[in-house]
Amino acid sequence: MGDLVLPDDGARPGAPSRPARVVAVVPLRDGSSGKSRLAHVLDPASRSRLIAVLARHVVGTLLASDGVERVVVVTSDPRFTWRALRDVVVDAAHAAGSDGLPLLTADADRLRIVLQPADRPGLDAAVELGREIASEDAAAQGPVRLLVAHADLPALTTADVAALLAEDAPVVVATDRRGAGTNLLALDPPASAGFRFRFGPDSRAAHVAEAERLGLRAVVVQRPGTAVDLDTVEDWGELPADARAVVGLHVPALRDHDA
Repeated sequence: MGDLVLPDDGARPGAPSRPARVVAVVPLRDGSSGKSRLAHVLDPASRSRLIAVLARHVVGTLLASDGVERVVVVTSDPRFTWRALRDVVVDAAHAAGSDGLPLLTADADRLRIVLQPADRPGLDAAVELGREIASEDAAAQGPVRLLVAHADLPALTTADVAALLAEDAPVVVATDRRGAGTNLLALDPPASAGFRFRFGPDSRAAHVAEAERLGLRAVVVQRPGTAVDLDTVEDWGELPADARAVVGLHVPALRDHDA
C-alpha cells in the first residue's frame, strides 16, 4: 500500500527534481446527466447550475495555482462547458471589445475545452484523452506532470494543489473523505505514460495497485480541500461554511435544504 500523508505533512527532504510544467485534466461530462443522487432535492435546472459552479471553482483554482501551465477540460458538451467556465477567462472589467465580443484574460490561452468523442465514453476515457493532449505538449516543449482533478470539489484551494504537487512520489492520490475514491491524481513522467486509470468505486486502492504494478511508489494524501466532493446531501453537510455559502448563492435549493 502507498503511504498515507496527513494534511499537515510536507514534501520529504531531498525530493528529486521534476518537471516544473503541469498540465491539469478535468473531465466534465455535461450539464444534465450528473448529480443524479441529488435529484430528490434538486430539479434538473438546479443540478445543472450546481455542475457549472463546481466546475468553475475547480478550473479557476487550477488556473490560479503555481506551476499549472494548462488546464484541459474534456467534455461531451462543449457549449455547456464554455457557458460554465466563461467567467473564469472573460475580463469582467471590460465586458466587450469594439467588435462586441467578450475580452479574454491571459488565462484564456491556458484553458482548452476538448470534445470527448461519443465512441470513447466514460471517465477513464476522458482522462486518457486529456493525457494524450498533455503528451502532445510534452513532445513539443518537454516533459510535463499530469494532474487529474474531478470537477466537483467545492473546497479545493491553491494550497491543496501546491501540497499535492509538492509530494515526492511519482504517483500521488488525493482520496475522498471516505478514503476510498480518487479526487485528484498526480503522475510524474514517465509514469504518466503507462499508468492505467481506474476511476470509479474503490479507485484509491486500484490506483495504488496500478502504481505497484509499474514498480512505482505511491503516496495517498487526504486534505480537507481535496477530500470533499459534492454528490449527496451528506456531502453538502460536510462542506466548510465558506464553500457552502458560495455554492448556496447559485443553488438556493441546497441552501434552503439547511432550513
